[in-house]
Amino acid sequence: MKPDPWSPLPTAGSTTRRPFLGCFEGNAGDAPLRSPRITYVGTRYRHPVLPDDWDMTVEISIPDEFGSRRNIHVRHAPTRRNSHEAAISDAAREALTTLCHAHREDMAITSRRYYPCRSVERLDAWIANPEAEQNPRLESTIEYLATLNTDYNAALDELDMVRYENRKLRAWVAHGVEPAEEEPVEDPADAPRRKKARYNDPEARTYIRHHED
Repeated sequence: MKPDPWSPLPTAGSTTRRPFLGCFEGNAGDAPLRSPRITYVGTRYRHPVLPDDWDMTVEISIPDEFGSRRNIHVRHAPTRRNSHEAAISDAAREALTTLCHAHREDMAITSRRYYPCRSVERLDAWIANPEAEQNPRLESTIEYLATLNTDYNAALDELDMVRYENRKLRAWVAHGVEPAEEEPVEDPADAPRRKKARYNDPEARTYIRHHED
């Protein structure tokens, strides 16, 4: 069997501000974290013919009592992307959704209380019910956001499946063999990757939360 042409090239971590996680950065205003550092760590997969792929992880750390820093949240992009920026955006979106769930009580009194939230152990996400606002326009916007979040998650899962099938097909055309299985990424116990789901899986939808679970 010939070697897989994809070559992983780990890259150094970078601290980059992204809109998705802006509400968790800084010391002022209603940010629920104090002095967080948001670091993106990527692996760049290079191919002799195809565009590069990026696998991205975001690490969020805060100062500890010893004058150092400790990671409090680590999330992974659901799939590789051809663009470094897209991979960062996907990782940041995953982190934002689970951070909003972890800090839901703090977020409930901010202007960001209607962001999608998801527990790291679950596939489905939820958005707070806006009925108390008595704003029909906001209610319809939240319903639209829930649908978009469901569809985007499903699209990323389908993209991951298509990328893998395309990789197998190109290996057959080039070498007559299937590519070697990708090495699984060892995820920390508190940072599992979001599992894959089909589009119509009711356990993977984003819903409007009508009561406190």
